[in-house]
Amino acid sequence: MMTDKKTKKKLKKDIKWYTYVDAELDQKLQGFMKDNDITNQAMIIRKSVQSYLNYVDLINQNIVKETSYECKEIDKIITKAIRDYKTTFGFYEELKQHLSPLKMGILLMEDQNSLSKELKRNLKNIKKAVLELERSIKKRFEEPHPLRFETKFDILHIEDNELDRMTIKSYFEKKGCAINSVETTEEALEILKIATPKVILLDLNLKTSQIQGDEFSQFLKSKSEYKSIPIVMMTAFISKTKTHEFLQYTEADDIIIKPINKLADLDIIIDYI
Repeated sequence: MMTDKKTKKKLKKDIKWYTYVDAELDQKLQGFMKDNDITNQAMIIRKSVQSYLNYVDLINQNIVKETSYECKEIDKIITKAIRDYKTTFGFYEELKQHLSPLKMGILLMEDQNSLSKELKRNLKNIKKAVLELERSIKKRFEEPHPLRFETKFDILHIEDNELDRMTIKSYFEKKGCAINSVETTEEALEILKIATPKVILLDLNLKTSQIQGDEFSQFLKSKSEYKSIPIVMMTAFISKTKTHEFLQYTEADDIIIKPINKLADLDIIIDYI
């Protein structure tokens, strides 16, 4: 009996799945997941849809231009992007792994009192070269793109609740604001590397993010390239009497206490645009 129930449940799920995709697309997805060691089908579908919606938003805001591609061309672009990412990321990690023991070895040798002046001088030059290499690697792989300042939009909204994201996005778009809404702080950071919002609306409790809102605010304010961007936090976990203390802790510029009574309570954001 249990087997029949499981079979019916799976059949119902499969029928629902094939309502949205055909067998060919399903086969492509399964092959893609297998080739790239991806096991969570729901996650990749959710992320793909979110990426597409973000892309359309950027087109609508004239941040990027729409480009038409054939399906085969898209497959080639995606395959190349994954291959390049793996190559680049692997190279970066390998460089860091080799640099660390090299730096440690130089530091240990510097502490030796028995070294000649010439050897100490050579060690100093080697240390300088290694540190310059480390800075170049970090700049190449970790720091945001310098042209991000040329690409601007009004609001970057980070909220894990989809209904809240849609409601707030609709509200500000009706006011003529260019708003980009994302679910996680990780997605937000990728956007910040290529574009600059006039203000960030950031929820405190983000269930699907590795970095929570308070930590993300502190991180952004600690970075010279991001600290000038105003951050408005949204939370239901702080009382009005604790707002000053909370803002000092998070280094955010302002706060909106949930639940809001009316959407007009969000207009504090307009002051930063």
